[in-house]
Amino acid sequence: MTRGYSLEKDLRLLLNNPKYSDIEILCEDERKLHGQILVDIIEPLEVIPTGILLNVYRYNTKSFNLHSNNIRGIPMQDYKFNETDYAWDHVRAKMILENKGIFEWDVVIEKYCSYTWVGICAENFNYEKFAGNQPTGWVLGSGGDCYNSAIRIFDYCPSFTNGAKITVHLDMNKRSCAFTVNGKKYPEVSEWKNLPSKLYPVVSLYYPGRFRIQPHQKI
Repeated sequence: MTRGYSLEKDLRLLLNNPKYSDIEILCEDERKLHGQILVDIIEPLEVIPTGILLNVYRYNTKSFNLHSNNIRGIPMQDYKFNETDYAWDHVRAKMILENKGIFEWDVVIEKYCSYTWVGICAENFNYEKFAGNQPTGWVLGSGGDCYNSAIRIFDYCPSFTNGAKITVHLDMNKRSCAFTVNGKKYPEVSEWKNLPSKLYPVVSLYYPGRFRIQPHQKI
């Protein structure tokens, strides 16, 4: 691509030309568009109805897949997602964390929402309910509190917002979990004594939240 070239600029010039006032943007399947293209180019042009874009974001969110090697440190692409208006969404990675070993990954809050939760869940997790109210969900919220089985653990850490990086430290040898928030590591959540032998990374968010999940990057 030529240096300085802007696809968005050229598309705007085309769409604003009266000769092409009836232009229709065609795509065989919007879900195949790369998320970065959708967010940075297609969405600002306002040529695709908002409902279609939200459906694409939802599809990409549900299709998200993490692999265990990535969590253990092999680089993977950053992942971003938006969600539908005023609706909870809970995203569980397909990767299974089981047996023995220590697993670590980072979640970066790129766009804060009022209800932000990061943690782990079991196999029989219910996507229709808040993770922290379930016996199969163990999460840290942006208010600094931890939740499991509707039991709230107050003031585990200070609250966090835009730009925060939360690292999940899951020790399957001890069946324990701890978090690092913005570079400061906090103790294992001692109340979480019921972690099963098979777990998954999970996040919960509210519109217009946007997270990035990546392998843990030690400073």
